[in-house]
Amino acid sequence: MSAQIKTVKPRSGSAARAASSQPPAAPAPNGVQAVQTALHLLETVAEQPGFGMSELAARAGLTHNQTHRLLATLEGSGYVSRDADRSYHLGPKIALLGRSDQRHRELLHAATQPMDALSALSGESILLAVRSGFERVVIDRRVGTHSLRVDWDIGSRLPLHVGGLGVALLAFAPPGVLEGLLKRERHAFTAKTLTKEAALRAELERVRVAGLRVSVDDYAIGEFSVAAPVLNTKREAVAAVNIAGFTARLTADKRELYSEAVRAAAARIAASLED
Repeated sequence: MSAQIKTVKPRSGSAARAASSQPPAAPAPNGVQAVQTALHLLETVAEQPGFGMSELAARAGLTHNQTHRLLATLEGSGYVSRDADRSYHLGPKIALLGRSDQRHRELLHAATQPMDALSALSGESILLAVRSGFERVVIDRRVGTHSLRVDWDIGSRLPLHVGGLGVALLAFAPPGVLEGLLKRERHAFTAKTLTKEAALRAELERVRVAGLRVSVDDYAIGEFSVAAPVLNTKREAVAAVNIAGFTARLTADKRELYSEAVRAAAARIAASLED
């Protein structure tokens, strides 16, 4: 359930000095084309998360060998990740780059105190996520204090039709996002996953009315997520925040307490972004 982040250590000592003393090498004639091809493939992965290598090659208009080499390079650098079923998704490095974006810096700053308060209140894991295509991506977190806890690394992704954060983001996404999602296959993680169009639309309407999504057992049996969207002045979700933990700890009283607390935290984050 967590994503591993790979880091590349900088060169040091004489190797670094030698490199810095050399003039920059002129790019190879096909250097720009290679970069464009890699970026095109990366965009294809973003648009078609969960596709395998052959599907990505066909969609991107590349040969199998080109796609294999580029995916291996992008995976090794953390820009794409490969699941056990050999499907590809954007990797954690993309989320980390996004964190350096001015808008994300403002969002992270605005969410710091509300997330800290949710963590102190619940002792559960607290996640902040944004939408990336048809997925939600975790961009910040507070680790729960329980020895048994739900834990997601920064950069972790899930489809929008499952869990608390994804459905909260989907409910307040532009209409084209939902229509695009409905054209795609929606994986059933459990029997409670919202794979049917009618059930998904009904739940999205409930989330729009309540400003809250409570997910129980629809991603993993025994886990819950109480999530609220962070809305801008156009009532579009710029992010979502949640409390996530094990269902056995979610009593009726805590469900009510967490629901109000998460809604208040989302509203506080939204108000800070407007200032």
